[in-house]
Amino acid sequence: MTILKALGIYFGLLIGFFVLVELSFAFTWFPGIIPLVSYFVCGFVLNRIVLRGLVEWHPVHNTVENVSSGKLNFLIFWPFAYPVLFFKLSVVKHL
Repeated sequence: MTILKALGIYFGLLIGFFVLVELSFAFTWFPGIIPLVSYFVCGFVLNRIVLRGLVEWHPVHNTVENVSSGKLNFLIFWPFAYPVLFFKLSVVKHL
């Protein structure tokens, strides 16, 4: 997977998440639990599609602790963790 494709998926999910948050604040009929659930769904989708396509774990560091820690951090903090990942991968690729 290319970084541009990953960025497109990330921004698409981020915009979709913000739309759901705005809907939950704007309308009383919109359930407030949906943005919370969508937050974790977006993190899960990014882990399954983007992280798997961009990062290949080195066999030495491919332990349960390292992989689970990395994936849980990306799941919980996805709005902040993925831009850092994209920046690091861009630096490694282009410098």
